[in-house]
Amino acid sequence: MNPTRRSVIAAGAAGVAALAAGCSGGGSGGGTVAGDGNLRISVWTANKDHLALLNSIGAAFKAERPEVKSVTFESLNPADYTTALTTQLASGNPPDLGWILETNAADFIEAKTLVDMAPDMKADGDYRYNDLEPALLNQWRRGKSLYAYPFSSSPFAVFYNADVLAKAGAADPAELVADGAWTWDALAEAAKKVTDAKAARFGLVIHEFEYKQWDRLYPIMGAYGAAPWTPDDTCGFSDPKMTDAIDFLRSMAFRDRSTPAPGEQADFFSGESAMVIFQVSKIGPLADVKWKWGAVPLPSGPAGDRQVIGQAGLGVFAKGRNLDLAKEFFLYSTNTENAAKLARFFPPPRASLLTAETLAETNPLLSKDQLQEVIVDSLKSGTVRPGHTGYAQLSEQTRAGLDAAWKPKADTRKVLRDLCTSIQPILRTGS
Repeated sequence: MNPTRRSVIAAGAAGVAALAAGCSGGGSGGGTVAGDGNLRISVWTANKDHLALLNSIGAAFKAERPEVKSVTFESLNPADYTTALTTQLASGNPPDLGWILETNAADFIEAKTLVDMAPDMKADGDYRYNDLEPALLNQWRRGKSLYAYPFSSSPFAVFYNADVLAKAGAADPAELVADGAWTWDALAEAAKKVTDAKAARFGLVIHEFEYKQWDRLYPIMGAYGAAPWTPDDTCGFSDPKMTDAIDFLRSMAFRDRSTPAPGEQADFFSGESAMVIFQVSKIGPLADVKWKWGAVPLPSGPAGDRQVIGQAGLGVFAKGRNLDLAKEFFLYSTNTENAAKLARFFPPPRASLLTAETLAETNPLLSKDQLQEVIVDSLKSGTVRPGHTGYAQLSEQTRAGLDAAWKPKADTRKVLRDLCTSIQPILRTGS
């Protein structure tokens, strides 16, 4: 393993362990209630448009409350965001609020770092707590408590370069959707035609995967009815369905050469690939491309139509310096009005906003049909990527175990059985 990556993972695991040992008061108490009036919110985005919108919401909040001196959105490196955040929390320098990945939600909740905001949300008559979609809150709830608001519930989808597919003589995915023929086999066939025709370097890339971030494969796993682990903490990699899912990707990489093999990279936005799997919240660069593009939901697989949702939650940290103001800003920044503004980039969990007509008011890139199919319908039927306690260690152990699968002659079934042997103890203990 790369020494730098090993140190990052170790720091992340140690940070979460330190949280569990040293943090408390997640129910309602925490830091200095009065505070110094300088609110700090940790985020992983450095996108100028994202930050401009966030800062405008912060400025409006500050204008309404003279006791607020500043509202600062602190951009942390997305590559080691959770590590940096847990280090701040464990070292006694917590932000007042922060973004949290859905896969890490359990660690932050179990360590009691977050304030239960359900009582405040329900007590605010203008907040409309009942407008929140219950299914989109599950990752962040414990009983009647809610420890973060999933401000971004972003489905994974397939975005495609229609010009490249046409040049290769491949079917347009939107037409396949209309005909009920949009399947993973159809996607693989189209990707192979692109590669064979040399219309682009590759037919498909999986955004950010690069054989390192294995959890970007949830769309393929789900299509085969596979899951990395079960609700009762049993490893799922030894399931034959998982073997089929991994072999599907292996066939594209090593047989068809239609998706990058280990060590290869391709950029969809510069035209090097005909299709990409990524989240709706990351489509900003499409505004600058010069070719015709389209968007469709994930294809159907052997297990049927399985849409996958990635989430990011906003939470109030119990040990923050401005607890009361942090709670107020939480309610303000996630109310219906501001959720509608954020919907330009981040699909909200509010039922009243999850219509194609409403989303079209702030999302100029996608058509109403695309908004309906890719966002609204997917959020109604999709499943949020699963997390787990001890996720940093669990994820790294899984990545390491899967390394052996990314070879042309790998025995996939054996690799996945060995992987289960490796991670089962972590699943049972959560650390």
